[in-house]
Amino acid sequence: MIASTPGMHDCAVLHITSAAGGGSDRYIRDLAASTRRPHYLLHASTGTDVLEALGAGHFAPLRNFTSTESDTGPIARWLQQSDIGILHLHGVDQVCRAHFDALQRARALPYLVTLHDLQFVNPRAFAGAGMPEPDAEWIGAIHSTLERAAMVIAPSAFILDVALVCAPGIRATVIPPGLGAPRVGGIPSTPTDFAAHAPRHVVAIVGAVGPHKGSGMLQPLAAALRDSDIGIVVIGYTDTHLSRGWLVPGAVYVHGPYEESALAGWLGAYGVETVLFPNRLPESFSYTLSEVWAAGVPVIVPDQGALGERVERDGGGWLLPAGFDGDEAAALLVWLASPEGAAECARVKSKIAPGDAQRIPTLEAMARDTDALYERFGLPPSDAEGVAGTTEALAPLLAANLDGFAFRKELIKLSSELAIDRARLAEALSWNEGLERNAAAWSAKLEADIVELKTEIERLGVESRESASLKAACERFLPRFARSYLSRWALRARR
Repeated sequence: MIASTPGMHDCAVLHITSAAGGGSDRYIRDLAASTRRPHYLLHASTGTDVLEALGAGHFAPLRNFTSTESDTGPIARWLQQSDIGILHLHGVDQVCRAHFDALQRARALPYLVTLHDLQFVNPRAFAGAGMPEPDAEWIGAIHSTLERAAMVIAPSAFILDVALVCAPGIRATVIPPGLGAPRVGGIPSTPTDFAAHAPRHVVAIVGAVGPHKGSGMLQPLAAALRDSDIGIVVIGYTDTHLSRGWLVPGAVYVHGPYEESALAGWLGAYGVETVLFPNRLPESFSYTLSEVWAAGVPVIVPDQGALGERVERDGGGWLLPAGFDGDEAAALLVWLASPEGAAECARVKSKIAPGDAQRIPTLEAMARDTDALYERFGLPPSDAEGVAGTTEALAPLLAANLDGFAFRKELIKLSSELAIDRARLAEALSWNEGLERNAAAWSAKLEADIVELKTEIERLGVESRESASLKAACERFLPRFARSYLSRWALRARR
């Protein structure tokens, strides 16, 4: 059963996002945790959907949600009983829009749309590099959804400008994603395999680095930095390398998955001087950039999208041409490692103020501005009968299990992390078993050596006693000149 108690005058919010996409998940959960009104999340998929009461830990699998033949009555009753006064759409892909349309057929509600990436320009935006080519047919299909929204939220001025070109006349505003209060923690220990071959200068690339984030840059960059004593640490993982270790020995090290709150600690543990963003696709905002600046570390970014926009406006780093290659990045890194560049790096770093809300937007401001839109456009709670938030009204749509559910990328990532941890555990156990086997072998060898040594000592003792007896006999029975001759002969024999 999904249940949540709304505030006396606060309508509830239903968020819609794709079950296969995870970029908006942090944004949604931060909003839900930072406003007093109830929040629900519909994980939309092509199979079984999941309705979640955020913060309550309640989930309900649903089937036939978007079927045109299905009765919309259960959905309408649940929306009314749960005091859903506004929808918040976090994806404009076909799956999200089909679920959004089903909700609107059940009960017409005001709604907001947040544009988290450039897929509103082209559905294949992540497949290429650089600014995606506008797909006129695709933009036409989503135009009415954007046009009828009470407000379209853009995370940056860059996305706002692109949206206004694609869909002129929409009501839109910029609300940057914000960071919550930082967690205070110590600096973790540097991994021993990295410390054994650590370069003099360390540059980090942070996050899950796939092709659109620049994973193809790692090998060319390592080649361009050869013999420079500058190394790259991926604090995160790549599309081809999940586990911790050297990707290119002495040049590129992969840290593996990390908790977001631990990023500042790892930047310190590795001695990171700068963070490089080798992105091929323009970013819409970048939580990672905010987190790196909050840790006081300067950045190197492409002069495109929100990354270039934020660095050009606020400083805190250096710009490279959009689509820069390994040689261009290496040239800047080598200069920053020189005495002149190091002085410039220190100057830029000194101007990064972690408390600068312009440079690093706060979660408080993001929640306040978004909640003001909920308050402005949301319908007031009704006096409908029934227990608010329960899934009784949705009984005809409830599924027995999650068969066919397209799990979120975060769950896939967690599965990968679990596989990594299991591999590390197996490696540790194998190493421990190896130690035990080696210890047993060394113990047996030591015992055998001791027995052999005792035998040798006994043999030497016998020889010593025999020698002593022979010496005594010689001294007793041989004349002095014979004893002297035999001693000289024995001395020559030993040589």
